[in-house]
Amino acid sequence: MYMLLRVVGAGVLFFISFPPFGYWYLIFPSLFLFYYSLFLKNSFSNGFLFGAISYGGMLYGIQSIGYEAWIPLMVLMGSLYGFFGKLFSFLSYQKETNYLQLLSVVALFDILRAYIPFGGFPWGFSSTSLLVPYLDGSEFLLTSLMFRAFGPTGFSLVLQSFVLFVAVAAYKNVNYKNALKIQSVFVLFVVIIGTITNFNPGEALQKSNLNLTIVQGNSPCPGTKNLCANEREKIYQSHLNLTQNLQEEVDLVIWPESSTGFNNDPGVHSKVLDAISKESMRLNAYFLIGGDRPIEQSYFENYGVFISKATKNTKSSIVGQYLKQHPVPFGEYIPSRKYLEWIPPLALVPRDMIRGDSEKVFYVDEIKVSSVISFEGAFQRYIRNSVVEGAEVVVVLTNQASYGESGMSDQFILMSTANALSNDRPIIHSAITGKSAIITNTGTILKISELFEATTLTDSVTPMNSLTLYTRFGNYLNYLVLIVSSLFFLKRFIRQSD
Repeated sequence: MYMLLRVVGAGVLFFISFPPFGYWYLIFPSLFLFYYSLFLKNSFSNGFLFGAISYGGMLYGIQSIGYEAWIPLMVLMGSLYGFFGKLFSFLSYQKETNYLQLLSVVALFDILRAYIPFGGFPWGFSSTSLLVPYLDGSEFLLTSLMFRAFGPTGFSLVLQSFVLFVAVAAYKNVNYKNALKIQSVFVLFVVIIGTITNFNPGEALQKSNLNLTIVQGNSPCPGTKNLCANEREKIYQSHLNLTQNLQEEVDLVIWPESSTGFNNDPGVHSKVLDAISKESMRLNAYFLIGGDRPIEQSYFENYGVFISKATKNTKSSIVGQYLKQHPVPFGEYIPSRKYLEWIPPLALVPRDMIRGDSEKVFYVDEIKVSSVISFEGAFQRYIRNSVVEGAEVVVVLTNQASYGESGMSDQFILMSTANALSNDRPIIHSAITGKSAIITNTGTILKISELFEATTLTDSVTPMNSLTLYTRFGNYLNYLVLIVSSLFFLKRFIRQSD
């Protein structure tokens, strides 16, 4: 019973570390209780319970789609943590297990869950919880520095290493002197890299700031099951009306994911492009607009179209397009659809998304802007890839209607903040139902909207073109731990063979 309470407590502390609760400092006792429980019996069930409770609580908002979406996600995340717990426990009971092996399991798990299953799941990295104060305008230099040096995954490994070391010291089954030596070397490496990063701050470009407006049009009936007549038309008209009420000229106007599409697709219907062109000329602005379009009977594309600035002599035109590369499993496509068509709730996903194949960079005059769409905006690799391709400002086009009134919108903004810090880039987080936010490269949230609010956010950001250590080398810290651990394992194997 005591062990059960410990694991349940770990899961509860984990999800209340994130919004809407935001008790970020509880991430440390949460992880300690979790790791300590894995040294004991029933490691798979302990891992499963922790994963199901922590992610079930954190992602409760998607029950607005239906419990048939929320419950399988709980089971999935529970299973992943169950297998992690089993491997962790197995290694901890080996005769010659050392601390480095356990740390390498943590490093490997965070890398794998960024890609497996269905392309990965980016929610719940421990480093993201430390950004909760940024929602209130507070900044921590060390947090910013660690993201720039190691990124969200590497910084999470740094945090977890301290908690893991304390758990090892408390349990005393793993060689304490070995753990102290390895942790000391690891911390020394982190300090050296952090010092190098601190003396190589990013520099702003010698360009004008990008003046922009996010148009958050809201939806009259947000959520997959909360249907209403002509919802798509009403969403489009709301974005157009809010744009028509703008008074100041800006460089770029942004409409989020699903603000156009189908009968209001600017790439198909000239009336839509003409209406946008009229506002472009009035505001002297480019437009970046999200939407989706059907392809034949069974497929669709989720796009972000870049629309040129209109003049007295020239109408606006679509000069570039980004297609979303990472569809939401069971939301934008059904894996192995032909075997699962008998499940009634899957009728809500009648089409599969056609994936894009690369990042795109658009020019707002001389400033390079790139876009990612919705779910993939939470993934570190898509933001980083955009920056590597030359983006000086990154835009996240998202919908978020399925999040309901939960804290998931704030969680998503924290992930955008983490990616802004990690890549030293402003990130413009544009949502239909909120929350939308304008985030600087230093993680400062200049403007943020409320949920289910029809509004506009206008501000300016400074374009950047510096490359952080994370942008250059990705999750190198995790891979370095895995390589060193493998070399030690190989050395021990050769010694035993002799």
